[in-house]
Amino acid sequence: MYSFRTKDNGPDLEITVTRAMLAVSATATLVYRSDDYFFINILGAVALVLGAIFINWLLAKFSISKFGLMAAAAIILLIATRSIVFAAVMLVYGSLLKFLKKKPVLLVSEEGITIKKLFTSPAYAWNDFSNVILKDNLLTLDFKSNKLIQVNIDERDANMDAAAFNTFCKKLIEN
Repeated sequence: MYSFRTKDNGPDLEITVTRAMLAVSATATLVYRSDDYFFINILGAVALVLGAIFINWLLAKFSISKFGLMAAAAIILLIATRSIVFAAVMLVYGSLLKFLKKKPVLLVSEEGITIKKLFTSPAYAWNDFSNVILKDNLLTLDFKSNKLIQVNIDERDANMDAAAFNTFCKKLIEN
């Protein structure tokens, strides 16, 4: 049995959703403003919009986590709107990012190939494949139905014998 951890090679949906949450927070800061703290509301909205625009740079330059960014946004939102509910939503979202983002794991056994994800684990029998190849840390699953799945394998699994794995898969596909 072989087990592969995958690299996350798809678009980073977390960044997009985080950017949207920061923009919504900036809007909430302006909509739920008070005349007493108008200047603070404007500064908070500007800070949140700038955070949404420059999120990639902020995460790379300062090596902060997305949860840290969401915590900072929650504090700004709390100060600007004086609403604990808005701040709590930001913190819950930030903590969910940490727990819900799991990279898929591929399990290759004599029964077939299973792709373990967070909520689903599709399993494929060997008679569904026309070819399965591991080359240069790229695992290619070629289905008879012309479906093709290619997955980058994590470097921690890169030291495996690709020739032995390819022979194992070829033997099971031919049976």
